[in-house]
Amino acid sequence: MKVLIAGLGILAALCIQTVLSRYVSFLHGYYDLFLIVTAVFGWLWGRTAGLAVGTIAGLVQDTFSGGLLGFSGIAKTTVGYCAGLAGRHLILNGVGARVLFFVIITLMDLVVLIGIGILMGFDHVYGAGLAPLYLCMGNALIGTISLKLIETNPVKRFIVIPTQGQ
Repeated sequence: MKVLIAGLGILAALCIQTVLSRYVSFLHGYYDLFLIVTAVFGWLWGRTAGLAVGTIAGLVQDTFSGGLLGFSGIAKTTVGYCAGLAGRHLILNGVGARVLFFVIITLMDLVVLIGIGILMGFDHVYGAGLAPLYLCMGNALIGTISLKLIETNPVKRFIVIPTQGQ
């Protein structure tokens, strides 16, 4: 069941991000739905699930973005594993803690992407100026709302949300 839910989450991220990029192009740099799906599943199900969902989500993102295959895959894998660690070892119940969680996850994704780009000799990896700040704000907003919807949704019985200490 977890595999089906994760697959549907990645498919939803692909469809929504593709549609929003095409029809609402001014929002393009303000969110990364693949990162949000990776962080949410890592936080809910642990580091192994975060690693697996991050790998698949990153490769799907690379496939449909037209960029270098594996570039986002490595970043999302790293983020999924770290999100799983954070979900198991930190108490993230408040809105402020969740916003901070998504900001840190977004910055981690950016650092890994920029690091890989530097190692590969790319001059320009990510936008300059306030683009990372806008991405952090958008991911924090969408991610926090997503977690709240998962917790209050009656479908949550299919998504096993562990209690603290498990």
